[in-house]
Amino acid sequence: MQRYEVVSKPYWSNCLFEAIKAKLNNKDIKIYFCKPRITENGNFQMFHCMWSNGEADYDFSDLDNMEHSFYRDLFYKGVIRKLPIGFAKKYSQYRNSKKR
Repeated sequence: MQRYEVVSKPYWSNCLFEAIKAKLNNKDIKIYFCKPRITENGNFQMFHCMWSNGEADYDFSDLDNMEHSFYRDLFYKGVIRKLPIGFAKKYSQYRNSKKR
């Protein structure tokens, strides 16, 4: 079961740029920031930004879900994903919590 819908064609950008663009186009957009972290299996996970318009949540994500070098996490080919409302808040709370 897929928990998101792809709502753009693939293009080059990153999640921070896309969240800022969304906010500039709609002052009511709320941006969620996820801190970088070391995952449970020891891999580094770069920061991530998501945004919400109050009806759905969105992010810009790569298509391959592979580990990348640092510079590749800053500019990559990806898509905008539409997620259920509340997902960005819950995910950012999880990523930003000290207990995991």
